[in-house]
Amino acid sequence: MKKRNSFVIAGIILILAAAILLFVFFPTSSKTVQTENFSLTDKVYLSEQDTTLGALNIDLNIDLPISYRDNNILDKIKTIIRTELFGDVFMSFPEDSLLNYYAIELGREYIDNNADFAKKISDDSSLAFNNSIVLEGFALLNDENIFSYGISRFVDFGGAHPIKTRLFYNFNLKDGKVIFEDDIFTAGYQTELTEIIKNKLLEDNNQNEETPHLESLDNSVYFSDEIKPNGNFYINDESICFVFNPYEIAPYYIGETEVVLPYKLIHHLMKPDNPLEYLVTAALNNN
Repeated sequence: MKKRNSFVIAGIILILAAAILLFVFFPTSSKTVQTENFSLTDKVYLSEQDTTLGALNIDLNIDLPISYRDNNILDKIKTIIRTELFGDVFMSFPEDSLLNYYAIELGREYIDNNADFAKKISDDSSLAFNNSIVLEGFALLNDENIFSYGISRFVDFGGAHPIKTRLFYNFNLKDGKVIFEDDIFTAGYQTELTEIIKNKLLEDNNQNEETPHLESLDNSVYFSDEIKPNGNFYINDESICFVFNPYEIAPYYIGETEVVLPYKLIHHLMKPDNPLEYLVTAALNNN
C-alpha cells in the first residue's frame, strides 16, 4: 500500500513538474500587449573640466511593448513607437540597454552642438548653459482590440520658454496599424466634428471657475480658425480625447488643450464596423 502511494505521489510530482516546464518554456500568449517600464536619469556636463558652464539633465521614463500573441503585429507596433520616441537609428538596440545608448547620444549632441558656446562663456563666470530633456512613453487603453500609447516630450534648450508636447498613437490589434480619423468617421465628418470640438471646448471653458466666461471662441485668446480635428487623439472606454499642444490653437501661456468627446456626442458621425464600435456600443448601453 505504501509502495502504491509512493508511485501516486511520484506521478503527481512529475505532472506538476511538467506543467511548470510547459508554463516556463511555452507561456500562454497574452491577448493584450505586454509592456515593461524602463527609466533613466542622467546629467551630462558641457565641460567636465568646468561643471559650472552648464549641464544637460536627462529624464527618461518609458513603457515599451515587449510581448504579444502575434509577433508580426508586435513588431509593427514596436517599430512605430521606437521611431517616434528615439528615431530610426535605435531600432536594433535591446530594450534593457536602449535608454542608455539614447542618453549617450543626447549627451554627445549637447556637447558637440555647444562646444563653441562653451568657449565663449568660459571667460564669463556668470553665464551657464543648462538644458533639460524629459521623455515619457506610456500605455493607455490596452485591451484585446486596441492599444493606445502616448509620448510626452519636455524640452528646455534655453530659449524664451520650454516646450512640452504630447502625441498619441492608437493601434488596431487586428493588423498592428495606427487608427486614423478616416478609419473611424464617415466621409465629410470634418465640418460637423469641428463644430462639436469648438462647442465642447467652449462648454469646458465656461465650466471652469478659473477661466473667464466666453460667449464664443471668436475674439477670444483661442485661434478659432485653427480649432479642428488634428489627428492627435487617444481613445478610452467612454470617449475620444483630442489634444492640442501649445501654440496649436492658443498662445503658449494657455498650454495644452484637451477636448474630451464622449461617444454619445459623436457616434452619429462614426462608420459602421469602425475599430471603436465595441467601445461605443458599451458606452451607449451604460448611459
